[in-house]
Amino acid sequence: MFNQLDIHHWISLWVFVFAVTVVTAPGHGGQAAIVLLFTALYFLFAKKGQLFAFALSAQEKIFLTLVLIFFGWQLFGVLYQPEGYEYETIRERFKAFDYPLRWLLLIPVFLLFRRYLIDWRVAAIGMSVGAIIAAGIAHYQVYYLGVARAWGGSSHQIPFAELMVAIDLLLWMLMIYAWDKGHKFLSGFLLLSSLAAFYGSLMSVTRGAWLAYVAMMLIWIIYTLGKTFKNIKHLFTTPILLRLLFAGVVFFAVSQTDQYKRIEARTTSSINNFAQGGIESADKARAILFEDSFTSIKAYPFGIGTDNFDAIKVDSPFMSEKGYRFSQAHNELLNTWVENGVQGLLSLAAMLFFACYVFWKGLKSENQLARLYGSCGLMLIVSYAIFGQTHAVFSHQDTLIFFVFYLYFFFGQMQVLLRKDEKLFT
Repeated sequence: MFNQLDIHHWISLWVFVFAVTVVTAPGHGGQAAIVLLFTALYFLFAKKGQLFAFALSAQEKIFLTLVLIFFGWQLFGVLYQPEGYEYETIRERFKAFDYPLRWLLLIPVFLLFRRYLIDWRVAAIGMSVGAIIAAGIAHYQVYYLGVARAWGGSSHQIPFAELMVAIDLLLWMLMIYAWDKGHKFLSGFLLLSSLAAFYGSLMSVTRGAWLAYVAMMLIWIIYTLGKTFKNIKHLFTTPILLRLLFAGVVFFAVSQTDQYKRIEARTTSSINNFAQGGIESADKARAILFEDSFTSIKAYPFGIGTDNFDAIKVDSPFMSEKGYRFSQAHNELLNTWVENGVQGLLSLAAMLFFACYVFWKGLKSENQLARLYGSCGLMLIVSYAIFGQTHAVFSHQDTLIFFVFYLYFFFGQMQVLLRKDEKLFT
């Protein structure tokens, strides 16, 4: 029914659609992911020989096993809760099962990604189009609707800022790769779209996500230098200098607006409060949240149930007759620990550390495309690790599906390259 070229075009189309819609449309890329899921299931049952033309490597088996273990503990949290923490309705149980399913249902899509090498420009252009549209929506919300903090095409200001920063970081790496490959026009387009993503993050006035830029600089330097310091001149190529210059221009332009005053006021207040009294003064609400989380962990070290954070019972100013005021810990590690216990926390850490190991090996490869995907994979995980210090990033549909989709994409594409280049990890 399909020849190899048709398959590549079909998968590429929906990777592009996902990249655009994950930050611009309701559903946040879910529709495109469902199409890819059904495509993978078709090949899994009707064309199994094509999907498994190459046996799973040891790295793939380990990675998928760790994903399934993490999903298993989340499923356990859906099926079992300690006495007094049981879900009140079947609807709550199904709701708790909803987000963890992303990890499981996208595994067939991962099998597509580890079987077929997709043109890197598909995801790059898709992210660029999505970033430009999302930044335009944010601009409209702030300067025409008069909202204080834009949420773009996302469900909330914080996830929107995190996605804009993550896309900016990924586009930075893709921009450099395009320039190195001689795609000057494409590199310029990626440069402009990364600036749009940076502008979108400014419109949300969410400062914590910007810390990811520090990690980006380190990974970018390692990617650029590769195995030798002879490549140090590549740190100062035209697109990099232009990107830094225009980032300054964008920031200066924003600094002339009322939006910058909000950013400045929030940042100055946090810094001054932290200097005077530590984190409790800088962000009293989060400090109380963290304290309440540890109280719950001490009482229930094996968790109180998936998506059940607001059921915690502690002596706190956030408690009311209706229950706990917050539905998440505003810290991904604490949130996972409270809900899924120490076993859930360790399984999540093991999965991400192993993925980092594989991406790090790719980052040191002589294969330039493998280095690109290694750098993008590391950038994705490290940026989310930073976002997760002040926000439970897997508690929102848009940030969760973005992470799972691109984690599977970068990991799977590296496995295709591994088969094409046996010396990739030597």
